[in-house]
Amino acid sequence: MDGKIACLTVTGILGALCSVAGTAPVAEWTPNLLTHEEAAEGFYPLFNGEDLDGWHVRGPNKEAFVAEDGQLCVTGEGGGDWIFTDRAYGNFVLRYEYRCHPTEYTNSGVAVRAPLEGDPAFAGMEVQVQSPPKGEPSTSDAGAIFGSVAPKVKADKPAGEWNAAEVLCDGPRIRTTMNGKQLYDIQTTDYTSRKDDRLPLAQRPMRGHIAIQDHGTEVWFRKVRIKPLPGGEGWRPLFNGKDLTGWKEVGDASWQVLEGGILRVDGAPMTTRSELRTTDEFGDFELRLSVRPHTRANSGVFFRGTGRNPWPRTYEAQVDNHDPRQFTGAIWDQVPASERRATDNCWFHMRITAIGPHIQVAVNGKTVVDYVSTKHDKCPSGWISLQGHDPNSIVDFKDIEIKPIDRLPERAASVLRKLGELRTV
Repeated sequence: MDGKIACLTVTGILGALCSVAGTAPVAEWTPNLLTHEEAAEGFYPLFNGEDLDGWHVRGPNKEAFVAEDGQLCVTGEGGGDWIFTDRAYGNFVLRYEYRCHPTEYTNSGVAVRAPLEGDPAFAGMEVQVQSPPKGEPSTSDAGAIFGSVAPKVKADKPAGEWNAAEVLCDGPRIRTTMNGKQLYDIQTTDYTSRKDDRLPLAQRPMRGHIAIQDHGTEVWFRKVRIKPLPGGEGWRPLFNGKDLTGWKEVGDASWQVLEGGILRVDGAPMTTRSELRTTDEFGDFELRLSVRPHTRANSGVFFRGTGRNPWPRTYEAQVDNHDPRQFTGAIWDQVPASERRATDNCWFHMRITAIGPHIQVAVNGKTVVDYVSTKHDKCPSGWISLQGHDPNSIVDFKDIEIKPIDRLPERAASVLRKLGELRTV
């Protein structure tokens, strides 16, 4: 926004040095949790290596899971049941490492798309953690979708060594690799037969939580990270990845569609305020997108915009990793972000939820703004726009999707109850 402060921070220096060196910087808020390549690609950590922030234990023994030495440890005491991520995910790539006990039997699992109620292994899907192996690969061996899909090969290392797993969930497609070997690549729609009282994979939810099981044995996890993918029920793309259909250019910034479905704004030719504005208007919605600001770039996502002028004084979710007062995720000139969770030259994920006056912004999986706005009566709906900020800023966008929300009476009542718990700004 006009008047934003430019401040050369240590983060900015490191980001610039990494860019000059030809490598992407590891986000400063994720030390030792991501590689350079993962940070640049858009992964972010689900486990911060220090505590269980972003997770909750369902069982009565809340001490059954602990953070220790950069690891999420299942203590083996039992009574923890499962530990769930606070946030749910639909399509994603999940990576994690785990280590079984070197001498004792180990049983655990990592559930994906799991609801908070019921058994995540069968209400969602559980990727098995087990040692030692038992004969030929089965649906209870390491890496299996427990009870449904056996791994094609044995890929887990001897007990006591770290295993690296990757789980791709993209619509009905589920692919798991372990230690560089593909275990299976399936379509859940091919699994329609019910076993016992378990739902077939074809009928299991397409969205849910990530969860780790306490089965009463010790097991250690680390480097749990995720990259959300587009798509899912109710979502529709605002950007088709090919051209600017559905958008209107305002001002003289350069908007380019690049290979890979990337939308780039280059402010070099700018002489006036610029933005790319949707031709449709939206009231209540969830908006999600991936953003990659180049070195020291500045931009923003406006929503519920009105009037003819660019950069409306409604709502702007900030994209700026260097403003010391209102960095990425802040609602410009209204509410600061609670923490910094993005880095220049790396893709980050932003999610904006607007339900009536209740505004939330999440950056890389964590809510950094949650407030009730006094502006709602003045701007209950409007267009969404991406900002061209200045001649020195280049910013890339992709996977821009929206889910309009219809507030039914019962939902509106729930929203109002929620708003009563939040501070008014």
